Amino acid sequence: MGKRATINDVAEMAGVSKSTVSRFLNGSPVREETAKSIKRAIRHYRYETNQFARLNAKQSNIIGIILPGFDSTVTPRVMTAMDKYLRTKGYTPLIINTEGDLDFEVASITNLAAMNVDGIVIVSTFITDAHRQAIERAEKPVVFMGQVYERGISVLDDNASAGRELGAYVASRGIRSAGLLWVDERDVAVGLRRKEAVIEGLRSGGVEDIRTYQADFTYPTSYEVARKVLGEKDRPEAILCATDRIAYGVYKAARELGVRIPKDLSVTGFGAYDTSEIVTPPLTTIRFDVESAACVCADTVLKMHRGEPVSKTQLIGYTFVEGESVRSAG
Repeated sequence: MGKRATINDVAEMAGVSKSTVSRFLNGSPVREETAKSIKRAIRHYRYETNQFARLNAKQSNIIGIILPGFDSTVTPRVMTAMDKYLRTKGYTPLIINTEGDLDFEVASITNLAAMNVDGIVIVSTFITDAHRQAIERAEKPVVFMGQVYERGISVLDDNASAGRELGAYVASRGIRSAGLLWVDERDVAVGLRRKEAVIEGLRSGGVEDIRTYQADFTYPTSYEVARKVLGEKDRPEAILCATDRIAYGVYKAARELGVRIPKDLSVTGFGAYDTSEIVTPPLTTIRFDVESAACVCADTVLKMHRGEPVSKTQLIGYTFVEGESVRSAG
């Protein structure tokens, strides 16, 4: 393997000083002809900059991304879209997986700011006072994805419209009792706002018998709760789930207990994962445009870094996916 090119090699070929190349790599302005010469030398040597060595520069061209884990079906899609978008803009993502540890999440905001990233995107489940304090101290552009950050910028799924539409649809099928298999209300966007919207949609269609059952985002917990609910003598006619993964737990419990979907029980979800189309029967659900949301987050944090105006809250659209898991009207 040949010797790896250095910044000195690039400078010599471009006919400029090492410091000029360094300024160019760090995003500082240089003359147009000088920039062209440096770019030609970089291509010739296939010179690769050390991104982490640039963290002390005025502009690092690195965006920190904090996420609660990789076990979600949606997270890989979000990260792929965000990474692709940032790379097309000349930025590199620095991903921190907190595995749901809120203390580590707060500490990561401080650490990324100290590393001089150009901005931070937080794929959020909860926002605490500690988060707010860390963001104020960081003095970096921060965008929250998935939760409302009242003191700053948020990119959100349109849970209100989607929840109302799904609830109204279930009510329109002649269902008069519904159970909500849901998650903790501390997750304000999904646990509270999405649930409130679903209930509003159900009630708009005349459904008053609405019961809520506590689950979480995991498949095993959802399955265990679903078994208990389906074992009740007066079980609800429909189970509306906070996510598709929760709905899969209901499917498994129903199959084991001999409960037929949709003849004996209607089921809905949120997410429209690829697997939601291949379960039997296909799940009625909501598809959020997570790829667009990821790109909007990335674009917004870059605009903030450049000092450009951005909207405080940006809502991402959705698509209603009518499967075969809700009984026919009449």
